[in-house]
Amino acid sequence: MALLLEAERQPGMAAVVVDRGRITEMATAGLRNDASGARVERNTVFETGSITKVFTALLVFRLRRRGLLDIEAPIGRYVDALPTAWEPISLSRLLSHTSGVPNYLNEGNFLELMPTDPTPRELLAMVAQAPLDFAPGTRHAYSNTNYILLGLAIEQVTGADYWQFLRDEILDPLDMRDAGPRRADDRRIIAQGHLYQDGRWLDPPITAPGSAWAAGGLLASIDDMTRFAVALDQGELLPDDLLREMWRNTPLADGTTAGWGAGWELADGGQVVGHGGGTAGFTGYLRHVPTLRRTVVVLINRAGDIGPQGIAERLDLGSRPCKGKIDGPTTGNM
Repeated sequence: MALLLEAERQPGMAAVVVDRGRITEMATAGLRNDASGARVERNTVFETGSITKVFTALLVFRLRRRGLLDIEAPIGRYVDALPTAWEPISLSRLLSHTSGVPNYLNEGNFLELMPTDPTPRELLAMVAQAPLDFAPGTRHAYSNTNYILLGLAIEQVTGADYWQFLRDEILDPLDMRDAGPRRADDRRIIAQGHLYQDGRWLDPPITAPGSAWAAGGLLASIDDMTRFAVALDQGELLPDDLLREMWRNTPLADGTTAGWGAGWELADGGQVVGHGGGTAGFTGYLRHVPTLRRTVVVLINRAGDIGPQGIAERLDLGSRPCKGKIDGPTTGNM
């Protein structure tokens, strides 16, 4: 795998393949910092962007299992002071991006908004006066606003801060020690982001915790994501029946389907589920094949003209079943 990553010729990368709950391969390549020449290692932290949405969706389903959230209930039951048109939209429509709620992030404001730290309510206010993009359930259109609303619903029923609840529910139990949002006093080993735009390399802004929040504010290392992938396979996050429900294709009003489940994009007729992530300086992809119990995670400290999903697919196809027990990750630093 290390040779495959090196061949991608990215600034820095980390990847892992987890097969039936065991680590088949883990490797890193490139630099985490250009000036120092420091190499990417297994504990190097990357911005994961919208891979965060998988974690938010899992929190929703865990709360549903406890009877605290009903995914078919309207968001207005859990979050107050919303635009009238948003109030009756179900949590399931938000989870699958079939709500019609406008996206507060777009190409025009992306770079400007990323380093700012607005509150969730300030993010909602950016599109609160806009009409719905379409009637809920009639189309699919990706919208980060959906997951800001879900984050607020999580806070309302738990009485806890979103990041603290995520830590209590998933990050700490899985010993994902370096996972979490940016912090003012950050001492983690965070990779330097890169942006390739208009034929040249740029120094991108970092993603502040409020700019993407429950929709994309999580940072993590490949070691963290390995622990997550193992837990996913071993049923530590949700039991199999609820995972299968998350991965069920969402029906639309015209009888077609959205190509999305609850927080997961579906591919190959639903045989593959996953989610990508991208910030101003990072991209990544989480790919899972339920029937094979195989997960591939790729983290890259580059944004712009890059396809992490394709890299994850190539690593998946090039991986081999795990032979015997592997006690811990093996690195392929070069």
